[in-house]
Amino acid sequence: MPDHDNHVRQIDKKITALSDALAHLGRGTGLKELLKIIRFPGYTTPAELAFTIGILESMEAQVRTLAKMEEDLVAGSKLIVEAGKKAA
Repeated sequence: MPDHDNHVRQIDKKITALSDALAHLGRGTGLKELLKIIRFPGYTTPAELAFTIGILESMEAQVRTLAKMEEDLVAGSKLIVEAGKKAA
């Protein structure tokens, strides 16, 4: 099954890259920097508040969506393996 091995390598590479990117993002260093910035005078106008809250809420929603997609991908992949075992 040469194609299978190649496909597994391709998927492995993508999973590893995504996992590394999420781990880097998960360190939260950018948001820790933002916590420092918002304390400076002048960053508390209604416009800055609306802008910042809107972006943060969108980011939070995207993180929840990514977590759900990961859960669904793993669950679906398990079903694929189980179906393959039954067919064999």
